[in-house]
This record gives sequence, C-alpha cells and structure tokens, in this order.
Amino acid sequence: MIYFKTERLMMRQLERSDIDEFHNMQSNYKVMKHTVGRAKTREENERELENIIEEYNQIEPSKIIMGISTISDDSRLLIGACAVINHTVDSLEVGYRLLEEHWGKGYGLETLEGLLRHCLIDLRAKKVRAEVNKENIYSIRLLEKSSMKFIEEYEDESGTVYVYMAEGELFA
Repeated sequence: MIYFKTERLMMRQLERSDIDEFHNMQSNYKVMKHTVGRAKTREENERELENIIEEYNQIEPSKIIMGISTISDDSRLLIGACAVINHTVDSLEVGYRLLEEHWGKGYGLETLEGLLRHCLIDLRAKKVRAEVNKENIYSIRLLEKSSMKFIEEYEDESGTVYVYMAEGELFA
C-alpha cells in the first residue's frame, strides 16, 4: 500500500523484503544515535520490522511507520522510513530517518513536507509536531528549512529537546 507520494518519493508499507536496507539503516550508529543512542542488531531489526508489519493490520494503530522509496526505482528499494504518531485526536507527531548514503539529496525535506501535507490535508490533523534533540544539527537544519516553526524546548533524560509545529491552515 502506498500512503502518499511526493515529487520523487513514495511512502509505502514496509515489507519483509525490506529487511536488508532496514537493517543497514538501523545498524548505522550515525542514523540511530539521536533516536535510540546506538546501532541495532540484525535480530532486533528483524523483530522490529515484523512488529511494524503486524501493526498495519490494526484497526486504529497509534502510529504508522512507512518505508520511503524513490518513485523512479521500480524495485521500490528502501531508502528510509518515516512515521506518523497519534498524540491526541487532532494532533500528530512525525519522524523520519534515511539510510546514510541518501543524506544530502534533499530527500529529508521532501519527506517532511510530504508528511505535513499528508497529516494536515489527508488525515485532517489540526497540528503536527516534530521533536529533535538539540545535538541533532542536521535534523534541526531540515526542520528550520521546512514549513514548521520552532515553538519550545524542554529537558528530558537525553538532554534538551526542541519542538517544532505546523498547523492546519498551512496548506489552506
């Protein structure tokens, strides 16, 4: 199933055949250091991918994790993953990560803007938020370039977290 497309990308359900690319992404410390703080093992990634696939069958999942592929690639090779997480009835959170070899190609911003459109237009959310650790300078740069606005920061066990927000009228 394809959730939505952007100019160059499609956000789709993850599949068991994505395991090699999924593992390459999740086992890369540079990709994972600002999320779980470490690279994950093959066994952990196999289990996580299986759990994500099982969540697609839930009637109202609390989060949807999507694979990112380029439209021009008929093989639908996984280049990253993104997520929409329910916070409240009208508020969603988004997240994203790309395999390192796809950094610097504009896919991150294209994914984020696609997620915002999907959440605010297709899912009719009133607000969409993204949170980022202040040490994650590349993700902060992406959020600053996006349609989202910085709204606050707070402290948690990982340090300072910046919160960005987009609201429903953004694409009106």
